Amino acid sequence: MSKLALASLCAGLLSCAAQQAEYYIDQLADSRRQVRLDASHALVQLGSAAVEPLLDRATAGSDSLRYIAAQILGQIGDRRATPFLKSLLRDQNRYVREQAVRALGQLDDPRLHTTLASVLADDSVPDVRGAAAWSLGNLRDTTAVPSLVRALADTIPSVRRQALAALQFLWTSEAEAAALDALRDRDDNVRYIAAQLLGHHRTHRALDALCLALTDDNIWVRAESARTLGRIGDTTAVRPLERMFAEREGPDHEAAKEALHLLTGLNYAVAP
Repeated sequence: MSKLALASLCAGLLSCAAQQAEYYIDQLADSRRQVRLDASHALVQLGSAAVEPLLDRATAGSDSLRYIAAQILGQIGDRRATPFLKSLLRDQNRYVREQAVRALGQLDDPRLHTTLASVLADDSVPDVRGAAAWSLGNLRDTTAVPSLVRALADTIPSVRRQALAALQFLWTSEAEAAALDALRDRDDNVRYIAAQLLGHHRTHRALDALCLALTDDNIWVRAESARTLGRIGDTTAVRPLERMFAEREGPDHEAAKEALHLLTGLNYAVAP
């Protein structure tokens, strides 16, 4: 096949893909949910060929189209969508902003760190700030750690939870220290996530804090702290785990039993 014929074929295929994209974009406004879902999936499958048609139509489109377009563009992951998605960060619709933030986190572009950090610090809606934390973690760039650590002082627990969870992918000494501090957070779920992260990374310096967390007011924090102590593998935790095993009866009791078995090789049982 000559170069001219090949170029003509490629142009024809691109034109066909663009027409398909236009067809599916029209279906995004259908009243039937399944039709919208199928159209979204088809646009993602079209990939880069769907990007320009989506950008052209969504820029002046409805709230619904901007929201769905942001979602699709994030899944496609084409950086040509960056200017459009950044423009949506000023959108008055909070759901559009949140979806744009998540989409930016899917573009695999560390240069977006500053933009997302600004959203995390300044957006008025907690769910949007939480989405920014998720996106910063998804970029897998440790330069985001200071921004996520600052977010652990956010007044909204859901934002603190998301910021802490994002640190699992960016584990530095600063992230480790922040997780240790989070064991004292006033929100039960933040403390639970902190114990979980410290176990995942087998953070030996957390030993004393985790032993203290065995007396936490929340049963699930106690249980996760016990499991983490088992993973860390330091036998100095045996005595506090034995106390919890003897004093508790629920999931924390079982977690202490599992941890003690890991540390000692013994199968603990309650005395009759």
